[in-house]
Amino acid sequence: MNAQILTYWDWLLAPFYLLAIYVIASYIKNRKINDNSIYKFFLWGLFAKIFGSICVCLIYVYYYNEGGDTLSYHKDGIAMVNLLFYSPLDFFKVMFSPFQKEYLSYFTNETGFLEYWRNPQAFNTDRFVTLLELIGMKSYLVSSVLMAVLSFTGIWKLYFTFCECYPKLYKQFAISILFIPSVVFWGSGLLKDSLTLAAAGWYVYSFYRVFISRHKMTSNIITIVISILVMIMIKPYIFIGLLPGSILWMTWNRLLKIKNLMFRILVAPIIAGGGILIGTLLWMTTSSNLGEYTDMDSIVKKAHISYSDLKMDYYHGNSFDIGDYDPTLSGMLSKFPQAVNAGLFRPYIWEAKNPVMVVSGLENLIFLSLTLFFLIRRPVSFITSLFTNPLVLFSIIFGVFFAFSVAISTSNFGAMVRLRIPAIPFFLSGIILIEYLSREKEQNKKKIN
Repeated sequence: MNAQILTYWDWLLAPFYLLAIYVIASYIKNRKINDNSIYKFFLWGLFAKIFGSICVCLIYVYYYNEGGDTLSYHKDGIAMVNLLFYSPLDFFKVMFSPFQKEYLSYFTNETGFLEYWRNPQAFNTDRFVTLLELIGMKSYLVSSVLMAVLSFTGIWKLYFTFCECYPKLYKQFAISILFIPSVVFWGSGLLKDSLTLAAAGWYVYSFYRVFISRHKMTSNIITIVISILVMIMIKPYIFIGLLPGSILWMTWNRLLKIKNLMFRILVAPIIAGGGILIGTLLWMTTSSNLGEYTDMDSIVKKAHISYSDLKMDYYHGNSFDIGDYDPTLSGMLSKFPQAVNAGLFRPYIWEAKNPVMVVSGLENLIFLSLTLFFLIRRPVSFITSLFTNPLVLFSIIFGVFFAFSVAISTSNFGAMVRLRIPAIPFFLSGIILIEYLSREKEQNKKKIN
């Protein structure tokens, strides 16, 4: 049944879109590369994402016989596009207002029916997918490719930000941000993850420009607002994870610019208080839209329910267990080491039970080996870099705590590998930065001696 989703129409139409994308992307690369050498990875990064989106299509159509989210988003998007041509007024009601049950009567056998109308966050994803289906002429393959392009804009901005801070590491950051297989795969198809990964990348890019480099303030403030709204509409916990780390990044950056140690100590509470105030205002402004994530008790209960549900037998043994915990904050924190380990480094290669998990297992083995190598080699540098470099602080804190939050609320490997992808670029880039800063410090000492 799923095989009918990819038709001759998809394969005939896709080359024309790919050619158009290539022409536009080549123009951007050629216009920018003389001023910024990182653009040598622009086409490679873009087409890695496109390749990932095509792989998602093929695997969900031909391998996962039970279907999946991406196919449901495609079907919902087609139903919405059909509604546009059958009844434009009804389409705009459904598209741009909170969904009401009476809207279901607008959908018929001719338009197709919605699958995700009960889930506000999934239906918000439908809204974005609808625009892509409209541009992609209702082709699943083309719409997936367009989603990959949209997602790439955010991941490129994230890469651009790290490279702007440390230009010498542009090759290493290309690996950690643009070319990690799990991020390329799960962050490229018609999925929530593709949209939220893009929003997270744009958020970091614009946050850096507003609060660190102070560049094009108005446009970047608007981008921050849009990025936050997209994350809140689809996956609020990503914004909740980014907010503390980004506030620390901003406040720590301000503190380290103060050369006089005594003055830095005196000013620290004021700067820290300002950062907390900004974070609190952002939280208060958005809290009414965070649903189940409005307070800590709600977050803890949501995580525990999800964790328990994903351990059920109907997940065919593809689950893992970090041990039961009480649905309290202290209960969650008691599982911090196990959850962080699972969130960053599992499934281990011997825990993989299908081809997709084998790829994840190999990837995780490399992550774990690199992390242990750097930690064992330079344990003191890890700590000092964490507290003397604001970007390292932000990257490691977000990566670790996001991995923890995913693993503590997810006991299914398939779900965890997909949900954790925002953490991976940050954590690996942070590890790369620690190694670079440590090596640079050693070289400076040798020059002095």
